[in-house]
Amino acid sequence: MTSKPNVGLSHSPVLTASICFMIAVFEGYDLQVAGIVAQNLVARFELSTNLLGWFFSASTIGLFFGAILGGKLCDKHSRVSVLAGSVLAFGLASVFTAVSVNTSMLIISRGLTGFGLGGALPALLAMTAENATPGKEKRALALLYSGVPIGGGLVSLIGAAMADNWRMPILIGGIIPVFFAWVIIKYIPKNQKGLETVRENLTTRSALFGEGRAIISILVWLSFFSTLVILYLVLNWLPTLLTSIGVTKQFSFYAQLLFNLGGFLICYSTAFLLDGRKNWIVALGGFSAIPVILYFASLINSDVMAILVAMALGGSVYLTQSFLYALAPTLYPPQGRGIGVGAAVASGRIGSISGPLLGALLISSLGSTSSVLIGVIPIAIIAGICAISLEFLSRRKR
Repeated sequence: MTSKPNVGLSHSPVLTASICFMIAVFEGYDLQVAGIVAQNLVARFELSTNLLGWFFSASTIGLFFGAILGGKLCDKHSRVSVLAGSVLAFGLASVFTAVSVNTSMLIISRGLTGFGLGGALPALLAMTAENATPGKEKRALALLYSGVPIGGGLVSLIGAAMADNWRMPILIGGIIPVFFAWVIIKYIPKNQKGLETVRENLTTRSALFGEGRAIISILVWLSFFSTLVILYLVLNWLPTLLTSIGVTKQFSFYAQLLFNLGGFLICYSTAFLLDGRKNWIVALGGFSAIPVILYFASLINSDVMAILVAMALGGSVYLTQSFLYALAPTLYPPQGRGIGVGAAVASGRIGSISGPLLGALLISSLGSTSSVLIGVIPIAIIAGICAISLEFLSRRKR
C-alpha cells in the first residue's frame, strides 16, 4: 500500500507565519522588559547609575553583533536553522538573566539575550518575505511587525501586575521562546519553498552595494538609525516626563500599554495598504505626524492628555518602523537578503543606543524633560525624508 505524503503542519504556510509572528511579539516584549524591571533591579543588586546603564545597553550591543552574524549565516545556511538556534539562544539567555545571582551574571546574560534576538531578526524577516503570497510581501512584513507592540503591551500588563517581582517577567520572556524554538525545529521544513537550496554566496560588499544598491543601503541605514533614535528616546524618557508632571508609577505602566496599543492598531490597519503604489502616503502620514505629536507630548499636563498623546505617539512611531521593516527585505536579492536586513537592523541598534544618550544630553543642555521631545523633532524630519526617498528610489530599481 502506497503511503500518503505528509501535508500536515510541517508544510503549512500559516504555521510558519504564526510562529514568525509570535517571535516578533517576544521581540517587542524583550525590548521593553528591561525598563519594566529596572527599579527592582536597582534595589536587589544595588546597581549604580553606571551599572544600570550597562544593563540597558548590554542587550542592544548584543543585538547589534547578533544581527550582523545572523544575517551572514542565514544567507549561507538554512534560514530556519539560524532562526531556531537564535531563538533558543535568546530564550535560554533570558532564563539565565532571570536567575542571576550577581551583577556580572545579570549583565552578561542580558547581552547574550540581545545577541540571540539579533541573530533571529534577519532570518525572521527574510522567511516572512519569502513565505508571503507574491505581490503581498510588504503586507506580510507589516503584519509581522504589528506583533512588536503587542509584546510591549503584554510586558506592560505583566509589569503592572507583578510590580515587585522582577524575575517573573524576564522568565516568561525566556521560557516561551525556548518552546517556539522546538516548534520551529520540529514543524518548519528547512527548505521553505526551495529557496534555501539556491545560494550564490554573495559577499557582504556585493549584497549591500552591488547592482546599484549603494544609495539604497545608505538610505536604509539612515532611516533605521533615525527611527530607532526616536523610538528608544520616547520609550526611555516618556515615563520620566509623566512622572515629572505628577503621574503615578502605576499609571505610567498603563500609558506605556496605550503607547503600544496605538502602535498595534495603526500597524495592523495600514498593513494592507503597503503593497499598493501609493504606500508612500502611509509613510508620509506616519513621519509627518511624529513632529506634531512630539510637540504636544511636551505640553502634557493631565492624565487624559497623557493617554491621548501616548496612543498617538505609539501609532506614529511604530508605523514608521513597520514601513521600514516591510520595505527593507524587498530591496535585496534572496541570496543577499539576510546580509542586507542584518545591516539594517544593526544600524537601527546604533540608533537605539544613541536615543537615550541624546535624551540625557538634551536634558542637561536645555534644562527640562519636555525639551527632550522638542529636541528630537529634527531627527524625525530627517527620518521621513530618507524613508520616502528610499521608497521612490526603490521603485526605479524594479
